[in-house]
Amino acid sequence: MILRRLYSFWAIFSIVFFFAILIIPLILMVPFRGLHKVALKINCIWAWCFLKMAFIPVKIDWRFTLDKTQQYILCANHFSYLDIPILGLFPLAFKFVGKSSLARIPLFGYMYRTLHITVNRSSYRSRAQSLVKARDQIKNGFNLGFFPEGGIRMEHYPNMKEFKDGAFRLAIENNLPIIPVTMPDNYRILRDDDIINIRWRKCRIIYHEPIWPDGSDDEALKKLKDEVFRVIQTELIKSKPE
Repeated sequence: MILRRLYSFWAIFSIVFFFAILIIPLILMVPFRGLHKVALKINCIWAWCFLKMAFIPVKIDWRFTLDKTQQYILCANHFSYLDIPILGLFPLAFKFVGKSSLARIPLFGYMYRTLHITVNRSSYRSRAQSLVKARDQIKNGFNLGFFPEGGIRMEHYPNMKEFKDGAFRLAIENNLPIIPVTMPDNYRILRDDDIINIRWRKCRIIYHEPIWPDGSDDEALKKLKDEVFRVIQTELIKSKPE
């Protein structure tokens, strides 16, 4: 018990330590759109540094060969706050489309809402505006990252909640492939109902074969959404501990 608490303290210190070092350059960069790719790279470096300092081993399982000239939309399961930095390890610059409540966190919130795309899912207007901003970011050459369940669904692990349409609508409109991303271990490292206790274990990330849209109507949207859901859900069930 003592060792577990000491480890948890060390892991939390690792998060805060690297955040404190990197937040100032990030805040200085994010007002300038031309520096956003550099800022996103710093985000990725922060995540790697935290994981290394916290001694969390990361195993990345690529089920395809990444084409660095291709734009993608990432869709991942969401059972832990740790999902955000772990998804940020993706090697290509991308912008999150995430909940607006994170923008209220001091310092981090300013960086988050300026660099990424925030959405209040209870507001139709906010959802519509987030899609407009996402389309603009695609035109600017950025990849996008979604948690299509619309929030953390820890109580149902490993069963995901039905996906929202936004990511799949954007994929169809822009003929972009979706990479299903499975993160089966974050829930056991950092639980949403116990965020001050970080547990040591291996962290796996599975990047599945990209799925391309097939058509442009509502049936094509549903087919794409169902297939991405099936791929991630199957992997989660397979990875569930006995």
